[in-house]
Amino acid sequence: MTLVAEPTTDATEEPRRPRRGSRRLASIFVLTSPLVMAYCVFVLFSGATPMNIAGAAMILLLWLMFLRVAVGIALAVVGLLGLWAMTGETAGAINSLHDVAWSSTSSWTLSVIPMFVLMGILLEKSGIGADIFTAVRAIVGRAPAGLAISTNFAGAAMGAASGSTTGIVYSLGRTGIPEMVKAGYDRRFAAGAVLMAGTGGQLIPPSILLVVYAGMAEVPVGQQLMAGMLPGVLLHVAYAVMMVALVLMVPRLAPRTDGDRLPIGQRARAAAGLWPVVVLVGVVLGGLYLGIFTPTEAGAFGAFAAAIMVVFVKGPATLVSSIGPALRTTVIASGSIFLIIIGGNIFARFMAVSGVPSAFTDFLEGADTGPVGFMLMVLVIYLLLGTFMDPVPMMLVTVPVLLPIGMSLGVDPIVFGVFAVLMGELAVLTPPVGILMYIVHRIARDAGVKMTLGEVIQGISWFYPITIAFALTLVFFPDYVLWLPGLMK
Repeated sequence: MTLVAEPTTDATEEPRRPRRGSRRLASIFVLTSPLVMAYCVFVLFSGATPMNIAGAAMILLLWLMFLRVAVGIALAVVGLLGLWAMTGETAGAINSLHDVAWSSTSSWTLSVIPMFVLMGILLEKSGIGADIFTAVRAIVGRAPAGLAISTNFAGAAMGAASGSTTGIVYSLGRTGIPEMVKAGYDRRFAAGAVLMAGTGGQLIPPSILLVVYAGMAEVPVGQQLMAGMLPGVLLHVAYAVMMVALVLMVPRLAPRTDGDRLPIGQRARAAAGLWPVVVLVGVVLGGLYLGIFTPTEAGAFGAFAAAIMVVFVKGPATLVSSIGPALRTTVIASGSIFLIIIGGNIFARFMAVSGVPSAFTDFLEGADTGPVGFMLMVLVIYLLLGTFMDPVPMMLVTVPVLLPIGMSLGVDPIVFGVFAVLMGELAVLTPPVGILMYIVHRIARDAGVKMTLGEVIQGISWFYPITIAFALTLVFFPDYVLWLPGLMK
């Protein structure tokens, strides 16, 4: 997809209104939706072939997603309609709903998700996330694009302390975007720096997406989490190098230096402000690496450690005031994730009954692509799906189909998990659905920065190529992903 941005405007200008053509296109889309959906339902129940039924179901699913229907509900509704159409009776669809709702959410593998969510929300609500940004900024000093690099590595540090990409971007955006624009950064560069800071957050454990994938692929959760550690860190290093290169090549994007040059002692004191991250990494990753904790226990101890840190850093009053909102947000976020998992598994059951996975497997075996060719094809598929799907539903729809094929070609399931999560992270950045674009745009507007959505998209486009290049390293050099899991006890 070509990422085209609107021309940069001055910070004092109002953002452009949506073009009349765009509004007309949206109106046509909404008005024609009943006809399209009625046609898809007609094909489903017209006695068509299984492949035609599957095709109509996919069109109906995509249409519902474009209409912003909740992803979990869209997956479940289309999956149930498809099962009804394939079996010819409602009992099979209803029984599937009962079975999948229980089997999808009763796994111990997924029980770690609420704990990881609570851990990240506690840090965000208490303000420790903003403290991490301040500490990293003091350490980086007056390097070229120093504020952007600080935002990038703060995202890596927060990724090691929570599993929420949205939480990382929200926390860093509220602090980083106004600071960078005030220091003279191009608004597009500031938006891109904040967005990419969250991209590695789901690779560095604890990662909710890696946990969801491990449950689907039936691989050890601990090994899958540790597999994302090295790629996540290297990705943030690559982004930092890219930021420096951009500023050196195009000086108007950001000041060569920003901030004050701090003495070594003051930087050391600032580095001490990162101790919450060190503690959480020690508790979660250390326990997993040494085999002391199961993943579920690591999540529970991590959430408990986060609460203790809030007391030590911010005081008991802050914990009391933040624990209620944090628990409420955790319940809402976890419920949303589990709803998507249920819907995705219902849809995956329908796809299995339709025979699409078998036909796709036969096609790939006949093409004889090999593991590298298969992974390159998956990369293209994920880039296309990322234009209209979020990472969790994208994985739930594709992994049951693609993973068995990849494993038959010699692709390691743990490597495939890291690759799928990285491509899923691109999904939340890719127009038109990429939710993080709209979050950053809203944060900037709330902070008084007159940033257009086009500028946000162009900020993403500068970092897109290096992310794709990094994904290719997982295709051609997969062994480094397995290094840490191989050392685990």
